Amino acid sequence: MEKAVNYDFSVSITANCPIKESSFVTVTKDKRTKINNIDSLLVQPILNFLISFSIKAEEFNAISFFRGFKPNFKLRKQLEISPARFFELFFVVGEKGNAYREDVGIKGIKPYFDRPATIEDVKALLNKVNSILKMKDFGSICVEDLLEAVDEDVQNAYIFLLNLAHNIGGRWEDKVRSPFVSAAHGENGFDTALKFAHSRNENDFSYVIWGFIPESRKHNIILTKELTKDIQSLNADWYEDIHSEIIIKDGIFPSNILGVFEIHRESGRKKFIINPYLYQLFDIDKEDSSEHIGEIFQYVCTNGIPIDQKHFSEFAKQLGYVSRGLDKHDGKIRAGRIGSSADIILPREYHFSIKEVPNA
Repeated sequence: MEKAVNYDFSVSITANCPIKESSFVTVTKDKRTKINNIDSLLVQPILNFLISFSIKAEEFNAISFFRGFKPNFKLRKQLEISPARFFELFFVVGEKGNAYREDVGIKGIKPYFDRPATIEDVKALLNKVNSILKMKDFGSICVEDLLEAVDEDVQNAYIFLLNLAHNIGGRWEDKVRSPFVSAAHGENGFDTALKFAHSRNENDFSYVIWGFIPESRKHNIILTKELTKDIQSLNADWYEDIHSEIIIKDGIFPSNILGVFEIHRESGRKKFIINPYLYQLFDIDKEDSSEHIGEIFQYVCTNGIPIDQKHFSEFAKQLGYVSRGLDKHDGKIRAGRIGSSADIILPREYHFSIKEVPNA
């Protein structure tokens, strides 16, 4: 790892820090997979790391975010698995967009997964978006204005509308085929994600992913506040971004997941299930781990967490995915069926109020 910039990592917990009053556990595997408490020697170094991440990630141009979700503790054949086994799989696979639960080459949205968008695709999706805008008295978007804003680039016009359709939510009939996932960022991001998680879970526990987007992957995200600015520049309107939403293209890579909160619905008691591959970075040299917090922090913010994915295909199938996304760190995301080559080059994220994806 590179030598770290000097920061004080002996920080105190602030009132809105999501890790406040959490116990720390991680996934371990000996004869069988378990969720165990972490080594007592590593509690304070990891606590300092996570507190620092919640308040200093932006200094390294990383965006911290939270996503409420409902883990499916059943395999595709409806066989129940333990939470420990689920999270063993999850921290290798990550959280993909709904589209990846099917063969994207066959059932995916055609102008995204199969071929370049046409002007007919743009007009068809724009009609659906405008029907929602008009229903909410937000006006409508003129196709000529949209094309002018994207410099007549039909593909970028379609990606802009696809983001907007995803943001519309359940009123868009193809939401179940969306390649995107949503999360919340900012000061109230955890609380927003927790409310969503509570609404999705009827069981005793709710779950919230704590993830981040490093500088190298900001081309895969859009902040909803910027999407709203784009809509307003086209003489239409949209809801105020009260939830500080972020739209993440294709999914959340496991290398960008710090861990998952497990929250007891009645008591509010929290466990933080640390990504076991993040935990390993501290466990390698546990006696001196406090001295390496800065190096680990800088490395993770810049590069993500190194993940052993030799069992990715097997684990992804067990979690119900049929397709996968591949990032070769060349600015392009590729997709394909699990077990086959990922050779579908996907469109880049796009918005036009600011010609590049903004910092948080």
